[in-house]
Amino acid sequence: RLSEAPSLTTFKNVLLVASPQDGYAPFYSARIEVHARSLKDSKAGSLHLQMVQNLLRPLQEAGTNIVRCEVHFHIQGRGLDGTIKRAAHIMLLDSLPFIRHLLSNNSHYFE
Repeated sequence: RLSEAPSLTTFKNVLLVASPQDGYAPFYSARIEVHARSLKDSKAGSLHLQMVQNLLRPLQEAGTNIVRCEVHFHIQGRGLDGTIKRAAHIMLLDSLPFIRHLLSNNSHYFE
């Protein structure tokens, strides 16, 4: 049901920022894309495809500009965060230099 909520249609631009290094939020999910495995999954595949369509269709109908940003981090050392693939997830959310870079290079989307 959550995928049917039209909340993103209030925005002119939607930036979907994802990192393939993120072990918490699947890359395809953060980008609102269909994973190839979903197309082959006879049980959950159609549900996943419907969720993606529920999210994207209203945006396309509203003329919302969807921008997908793929981010790669230079992660030094492994540590616990690197081992459980949490480091990139945290950097997407909590790295001030990254957020500044993202905002300054995409400022035209926020005008």
